[in-house]
Amino acid sequence: MPRAAAKRSSGAIVKPEPRTLQNSSATPPIRVSNSPEASVAGTVDFAGSTARYGRSDAPTPSERLMTEPDLLLREIRPVIRGQGPAMGSPSKTEESFLQSSFRDIGKHLKNCNDTLGELQQLGVSHEVQLPELVLVGDQSAGKSSLMSGLAHLNLPRSEGTCTRCPLHIRVSKNSEWSCRVWLRKNYYYDPPRDRDVVESDITDEDPFFPWKMRRATSILEFKTMHDSHEIEEVLRWAQIAILNDDKHHASFVPKSGTTARNIPVEQAAETTAAKFSPNVVALEIKGPGLPDLSFYDMPGIFENPADAKDDYLVNVVRNLTKSYMSHPSAIIICAMPMNSDAENSSSFRLTRKLAATNRTIGVLTKADLLPEGNHDQWLNIMKGEAHVTGLGYFITSRPPNKDLEDLMKWESNVFEQGSNANWPDSFHPFTSRCGVEKLIAFLSEKLGEEFQKRQVSLYNPLVIRLPMIRDKVTDHLKKINKQLKSLPELPDNVPLEIQIGLNKFAERSAAKMDEFIKHFTQLPKDFLACLLAIKPKFTLKDRSDSPVVEISDDDESSSVAGRTATPKRVASCHNTPAKRQRMTANGNGYIKAEDEALPIALPVTPTPRAREEALPEPFYEFRAIGRGFRTLRQVHDDIQKKTTAGMPDKYSDDVEIDLIQEAIEPWKLPMEAFLKETMRILQEKLEDALSVALANLKKRSVYKETQKRVRDCLKEHRQQVYSELLQLYDDEKARLLTFNKDAFDRYRREELETLVEFRTQKRVEARMAPRREVDDAAWKKKLDAEAAKLGPDKFARELKVIAYIRGYYRLAAYRFADAVVQRILCRMIPSIRLKLYCVDEMLGLRGPKAQEIYMSLVEEDANTAANREAYKSEKSKFEKALESIRRLDARRAGQTRGCGGGDFEESMRTVAGGENGAMEGGDDGVDVSMDEA
Repeated sequence: MPRAAAKRSSGAIVKPEPRTLQNSSATPPIRVSNSPEASVAGTVDFAGSTARYGRSDAPTPSERLMTEPDLLLREIRPVIRGQGPAMGSPSKTEESFLQSSFRDIGKHLKNCNDTLGELQQLGVSHEVQLPELVLVGDQSAGKSSLMSGLAHLNLPRSEGTCTRCPLHIRVSKNSEWSCRVWLRKNYYYDPPRDRDVVESDITDEDPFFPWKMRRATSILEFKTMHDSHEIEEVLRWAQIAILNDDKHHASFVPKSGTTARNIPVEQAAETTAAKFSPNVVALEIKGPGLPDLSFYDMPGIFENPADAKDDYLVNVVRNLTKSYMSHPSAIIICAMPMNSDAENSSSFRLTRKLAATNRTIGVLTKADLLPEGNHDQWLNIMKGEAHVTGLGYFITSRPPNKDLEDLMKWESNVFEQGSNANWPDSFHPFTSRCGVEKLIAFLSEKLGEEFQKRQVSLYNPLVIRLPMIRDKVTDHLKKINKQLKSLPELPDNVPLEIQIGLNKFAERSAAKMDEFIKHFTQLPKDFLACLLAIKPKFTLKDRSDSPVVEISDDDESSSVAGRTATPKRVASCHNTPAKRQRMTANGNGYIKAEDEALPIALPVTPTPRAREEALPEPFYEFRAIGRGFRTLRQVHDDIQKKTTAGMPDKYSDDVEIDLIQEAIEPWKLPMEAFLKETMRILQEKLEDALSVALANLKKRSVYKETQKRVRDCLKEHRQQVYSELLQLYDDEKARLLTFNKDAFDRYRREELETLVEFRTQKRVEARMAPRREVDDAAWKKKLDAEAAKLGPDKFARELKVIAYIRGYYRLAAYRFADAVVQRILCRMIPSIRLKLYCVDEMLGLRGPKAQEIYMSLVEEDANTAANREAYKSEKSKFEKALESIRRLDARRAGQTRGCGGGDFEESMRTVAGGENGAMEGGDDGVDVSMDEA
């Protein structure tokens, strides 16, 4: 059966036309007629629909059952604007659309909806969805201006200020007006580091790339206001904070944040990290008698961004809008500007693709910018002949340079009084659907219907789901109590509790250090291995090792042969990898085998390289030290420079001294790495002991203070022992000194034997052709035969100098490594152990102010205290919700008749369509009265 609505400009009661009741499942979808005839008659025609969009199985208000009472008619009369207070006045601002239009919706939902409201606040509202408004439209379609008019608030209306992330306006009841803004983050910003985002990055699995889903929602308090004039500035900065996900939100809070105080908001809006965000700027408005409703203002859909790099944003914004429009409980307000072709509306196309046109209200915005000429397109839309929506169309005009009070007068002058000559007469038949105030009245009525439909159908699902909801609330309460147990209150005996914990730490730290000393072997071994691995490496091959054939200038054939033969001899100097590996192996290191004439050193042989790369952390970075230290020719030159004039073979000791000091110079770096790793291991063991000893005081200041004292103690001892190790290092560099002659002679002899063997191999290789298909025994025989032919080595003196240097280096390395470890184990560790026995003295607990210090040590950090209070508050809310569920269940069962059960049953009858079903009239521009048919 159709529902009749009276034209607001007429005082007469209009009776509905009779219609045959249809119970067929093939009922056509809802359709609103915007034709001039319907508008003149003051009738809006609704056809019944069986579509429920997942809400309930209850009939819509447009369908009448045979058992329903007679239809009620509604007379709507306009209120004369001049007789009431100005809409822009402070008192009228609070009596805005949010109060007058929606205040009475929840009157008949007293018991059931109060319970649902509490559950919604506690995070279980998804059990029963409530109606919500979702405002969508293409970019620059006038959405933000429209939302400002709907909410009677000065929301940001300048382009780009409130359209780059969803804006959620939530209304709830409270005794005083207030507005709280917070940021709801379900995503974090993670753009690629090495490339730009492209369209292919946007997929069904990743619809908002490069925004990634967080593990848990982060809700950040932004600002609370009690003056409605602050809303615009606060919301603009809140959006900037959302788009700068990598920065702390507090810096963007107006009047207090660093960025907000030092940078103009326009400049900050141009330099955000992201251009769009799926995260939400939430606005909670509280006031007397307000129902629990939600409004969303979505970013405008666009097709062609100014920068080609932003092409991917087209799909991001489209996906974001689709995700909100897909909510089956959403009433979609689709804005289309009248200064553009309606067929270009991407937003309206989405409503069709999502099969959401039946719950869509079309709003034709920017009527003041309507071009001159043929207006058939817009007239056909208003008549319901094109771009049909289930809830019809409205027309608005909201110029951006006017405030709220002026805008209401402007629309009244344009649409009702015809004072604007640019507004065509052909639109006058649709005056009842022109202006934001007319849209507000319609939304109020429509949302009221949705609530009434839901309330009848919600009661039974709520009753069915009540045990499940009760179990969910109970489970959450258990989790909260578990969290509160991990945040214990102040202990009864503070000094005793702290002393017990500190004594346990002293005992455990002593045990940990004993364990450290006992098992401290691998790191010292690695340190010694590093020192030996970086000893100086010499090149043992010289260009003079290859024999040279003398060529006679008079013999042309010999000249040719000589020129041909010489390259072959030179080529024979190059060894195969197998030969290099076999000839350069050395248990104590290796002698670098390269030709000094080559500009680039030959590759290091495989065996030494494998040994170098085996250096463990933290010494791996020093593996290249010592390579290419000197060539034989360079050592020869050093000796020549320091040979006494006129005294052949008599050279200065400075040759060995200078080269040894140069070889020892790099020891400082491995020494520092060894000390750093030692202190890291020690700190890790001590903090593990502290964590166990003060496990029940971790949330108190005593834990952090003790941890700080332990770290300070380690730092102090590290500096002290480092100073001592530097003295050892300087002593080794200062002069060559050893009285351990036996060890020195042994090391020098071993090095000389190795050097002579390697040197012989290099000389033989230089004289022989490359190895062919010859077995090992035959090849060794040839090498031995060739070696027997070698004469004295002209670099024999240089080899002895190198042996002296490398032999002393080994002796000094063993000595230095032992001395470094000895300083740590025999001096530093015992000193730290003794210091930690007196940790209570380090905290000042043995002084005259011990009692004050005890109390300060049981203080907890701000986050812990805040978490405890938050859990307490949440516990209280859930206990209230659980009690509310119990009361509702008791009313349903008739166990608490004296607690409002009668009122509840009366309200349910009223909502179902019984007597006294009229809503009280509001005073926001529309006078509504109900008469029985």
